[in-house]
Amino acid sequence: MLAIVKFWHPNQLATMTKLLAILACCYSSIGFSTTNNEFNNFFNSFESLSANFKQHTLSEPGALIGTTYGSVLLKRPKQLLWHTKTPSEQILSLNNNELWIVDTELEQASLQKIDNLNQTPLYYLINRPSDINTTPRFSHQQNKINWYKTNEANNLSFGFKDSSLYVISVDNELGQKILLSLSSVRLNPTIDSKEFTLKINPEFDIIR
Repeated sequence: MLAIVKFWHPNQLATMTKLLAILACCYSSIGFSTTNNEFNNFFNSFESLSANFKQHTLSEPGALIGTTYGSVLLKRPKQLLWHTKTPSEQILSLNNNELWIVDTELEQASLQKIDNLNQTPLYYLINRPSDINTTPRFSHQQNKINWYKTNEANNLSFGFKDSSLYVISVDNELGQKILLSLSSVRLNPTIDSKEFTLKINPEFDIIR
């Protein structure tokens, strides 16, 4: 049996190569653009949010140091309640221009300055992408999670799965990695503003 081989003319081959390259670039650009809009699309899709979270703290070699569980409520523009329930109760409460951190075990409540939140996940949660100077950019995909990295020195990144915020990764001042996994995420639930009114035990130490 004779094999029939078709030889391309050099000009035809060059033209076909250019065409394939253009098509590949177009496909790549469409894929990247779709993925890169995932962060903006999600954070533009709600005025309020509720979720449960699980926080893993990892040492620099990657060993698990501890795990905490809790819930989060968010209502734009500046209301957030981050409630750690186990193993010990802590509350981070943002109500307009007041940011409180309450430690029930230590019986202590402290008022924090909020003029430098841009290196924290809180800054990206309470602000719409249009209000952020530089929105996180698509970095890579791993285990079906699309990662978006900020320019912050603490390696702050947001992971998306099925177009929803799934995990937040950030390094703390001790060089440890914090992984915050979200579950039961609800967009635009009805949240009464009274939920963000902080009630501090009068016996607690107040630090302003």
